Amino acid sequence: NIKNFKTEKIILLYSLGLIAIILLNLETNYRSLFVLISRLLIAIIIIHLISFERFSKIFINIILVLSIISWVALFIIHFDIQSPLPSFTSVHYIEEVQGRILRNFIFFGVDTELIKYNILRTSSIWWEPGAFQLFVNLAVIFSLINNTLTFKRYAIFLITILTAMSTTGLLAFSILSLIFFKKYLNLKNNAILYLVPFFVVILGSIFIAPIIIEKLNTSHLSFLSRYHDVVISIHMFADNFLLGYGYGTTVEKAIPYGEDLIGYELYHSSRPSAADGITGFIAQVGVLGFVFMYPFLFPRYCNHLRLSDSLLISLSLLIMFNTQNFTNILIFSVLTFYALIENKKNKFMPINNTISNTSL
Repeated sequence: NIKNFKTEKIILLYSLGLIAIILLNLETNYRSLFVLISRLLIAIIIIHLISFERFSKIFINIILVLSIISWVALFIIHFDIQSPLPSFTSVHYIEEVQGRILRNFIFFGVDTELIKYNILRTSSIWWEPGAFQLFVNLAVIFSLINNTLTFKRYAIFLITILTAMSTTGLLAFSILSLIFFKKYLNLKNNAILYLVPFFVVILGSIFIAPIIIEKLNTSHLSFLSRYHDVVISIHMFADNFLLGYGYGTTVEKAIPYGEDLIGYELYHSSRPSAADGITGFIAQVGVLGFVFMYPFLFPRYCNHLRLSDSLLISLSLLIMFNTQNFTNILIFSVLTFYALIENKKNKFMPINNTISNTSL
């Protein structure tokens, strides 16, 4: 009820504290700050209107539906199928991917570049497969937390991650699979069998192995860009340890660092921008950024899980949110706020070794 709106003090303290440390830096981009404030306000409204338990269950169901529908994109790409609907352009915070033309199939879009080069990857309603995997893996995390990850759901998520062909997505999914297999195969006392999920994922990804290997090759531009993003952010943080280099000034500040660290030619060919999410955020706001990242990486809504499972989820969140500037999207703020307040109110049952009967 909006009339009775009352938010948690910890949320207000977090939000005002974050805005305060950003304002301390005179290099702050105030347009980006305004967007951040708007995002924080929307997130506050969301967590007030819906509990984390309900939010996560709705989120899972939406991603399951979008995942299955997204598989159709593979046929669209392979057979170059036209859509009767007008194409649309993606909207994103990174300049290079703005204006991407996507064929419109209502529940998913298909990048015309994927069709042109017959690259069989799914991205659903997001701007690229790398973004799609983030939401699929979040649905896996929520399913583990809710104790509703059945074999059927696991298979759907696995197929979707494989069709997205995201190296980051596959790595995070493999880590989360450890929790799933430990639960359902009762592997607590047999460490060797922890390799089972990795074998499952590897066997399932045989058909995309050449692409994965190419992406991991140090000469691949995607790998270089991700790697150099982190390297540039670390150096920028080291030079601006206390207050950071200024919130929302990523690209323009990163250029001279990149040219100096990796050379002019390599920098402009791989196009890193220090837009790598978590390390990029800390580099922008300074050492106190660690404080504001802590609740997101170690959320209270995982308190009912075993410590080992919670740490695996934290590791997957770090990997997922540090490949692109995902700290600038709404889901990051929403999850951070849920992470701050979902402890005593959390009614999830501890993960056990029984298979959930939850339907798809």
